[in-house]
Parts: sequence; structure tokens; C-alpha cells
Amino acid sequence: MRDRRKFPRFYYECVRAYIPGYAKPFEVGNLSLKGCFIPMENPPRPGTILNLELELPSIGRIPIRAIVMHQGGSGTRGAGLQFLEIEGGFHHVYAKFLKALQLIEEARNIYDELISSEE
Repeated sequence: MRDRRKFPRFYYECVRAYIPGYAKPFEVGNLSLKGCFIPMENPPRPGTILNLELELPSIGRIPIRAIVMHQGGSGTRGAGLQFLEIEGGFHHVYAKFLKALQLIEEARNIYDELISSEE
């Protein structure tokens, strides 16, 4: 199946989402410039507007307003979010964080190539 996403997705294990009304934060499944996926048992219905905070490791929490676009697929339940607004200068912080994730992913790929060539 062809991927129709406009922005690349990044998978990083340490990003958490804090959503009002939920007791604990959620691990974020993937991130992009315009959205994310949060695995959860009882996701809000599509069309629900959420005000949440994403906690970026070594940076802090950034406020985000998002809409639930879907409740998962391929067996994974959760909330597929499209970001509507990242407040003020926090959008710039988030974009820089994603750029750093891209560099980390490139470094990981180079590392994996080096390790597999030694075997």
C-alpha cells in the first residue's frame, strides 16, 4: 500500500503525551510535523478536539491543540491526531526536535550498516 503521508514519521520511545482527563501520560507511537499517533485502549472519537502537551525529552512540555482523525488501524488501537495549533514559538521548538530525530535516525542507520558489515 502506498504511503500518502506528506511529512515523514519518526519513532522515538521517550515522547509522552499528557491529555486532560487521563490519569497517566501516554507513550507516543510516532511523530510528524503535523501530527502523531498515541496508542491507547479507549481513544476519543474522531472529530474530538484535544488540548494536550507533548513532553519532549531533555526539552520539556509543549502545548498542542489537535483533532482526532482516526482510532488506529492494523490492530493497534489509539488516537491518530492532526495538530491544529502549536502555541507561539513552541512550533519552532518542535520542528527543531523533529530535525534532531531525523539526524539520530540517520546516525542509527549508519551504525547498523557498520555493525552488519563486521559480521
